[in-house]
Amino acid sequence: MAVLWTDVITPAELTGYARESLAAYEARQGTLARWLPNREVNDVAVRFVAGQSGLVEEARYRAYDAEPEIGAPQPGRRVSIELPAVSQEIPVSEYQQLRERNAGDQAILSAVLRTTDSVVRAIADRVERTRGVVLNTGKATINQSNFVSDDDFGRDPALTVTAGTLWSAADADPLEYLTTLFDLYVSKAGQEPGAMLMGNRVLRQFAGSPGMVTQLANGASRPATFEQAQQTITGHGLPEITRYNRRTKSGLVLPDDRVLFLPAPVDVNDAEGTELGATFWGQTLTASDSDFGLEATEDMAGIVAGVWRNQKPPMIAEVIGDSISLPVLANANLSLSAKVL
Repeated sequence: MAVLWTDVITPAELTGYARESLAAYEARQGTLARWLPNREVNDVAVRFVAGQSGLVEEARYRAYDAEPEIGAPQPGRRVSIELPAVSQEIPVSEYQQLRERNAGDQAILSAVLRTTDSVVRAIADRVERTRGVVLNTGKATINQSNFVSDDDFGRDPALTVTAGTLWSAADADPLEYLTTLFDLYVSKAGQEPGAMLMGNRVLRQFAGSPGMVTQLANGASRPATFEQAQQTITGHGLPEITRYNRRTKSGLVLPDDRVLFLPAPVDVNDAEGTELGATFWGQTLTASDSDFGLEATEDMAGIVAGVWRNQKPPMIAEVIGDSISLPVLANANLSLSAKVL
């Protein structure tokens, strides 16, 4: 039987460390939470109105002393989504404990904290991959051997497109196609995009396209630099290029053949989310356990962590990170994904 190993570190302390580790890891890696910011809820389900656009009905002039006309509310449908659990458990082996024991309690604590970092990275990478799926497809599709779900946020099919002429073709005009995508986004979203995401592969193809290269005196050509590409993009009224190439053990988070149009990025911990959506973090049953000591309401939602240890040989310890989380699109038509390679 495993019990909480509080002699090393309490669950409340380890939870605080895990959340700091999560924030630091996301800052280093770059995260799509800039568009689907983290929002904590003390529940296992979220409710919101989906389909609201950035446009509202215009007001009407009226004569003095006349009553204002009643406007129509924004269209939308009420949606309730259950948040799935996402957790990880990594052992601190008997052998590792024996080796660290000889170095003192601080060494054992360091081993636990290193293991916690690995647990946090595993959860962060899985949630980030789901953010990528949501922004790329307009759906939160999870298809694992032990868990399957598919939440469709109702994005207009026209916003998941493939270029009629892929950019690898000799007659492709990437800049013209990006302008077409810009107009498509505005027509569906009711507002201009604030960001354009590209991976390195797409960016290199764009920088090396006929309209972007510099012809050299010897007859050779040189692709545009990132700065030159950025200037050309903004000069044509398009949003700045944001490079995104995050990779997990399962591969790239976003396919490297796509361009995504999205609203302007925000702070990753914007508590209200955005018009586009949010990454909801719910309250686990673990967080409600009195042994965890998370008494303050604001500490209950989000990732929690503790270390357990078997009471009989081999006395293996396990660091467990527990969370409930799902990225959600409130207005899916504020995202566009185009396959260009």
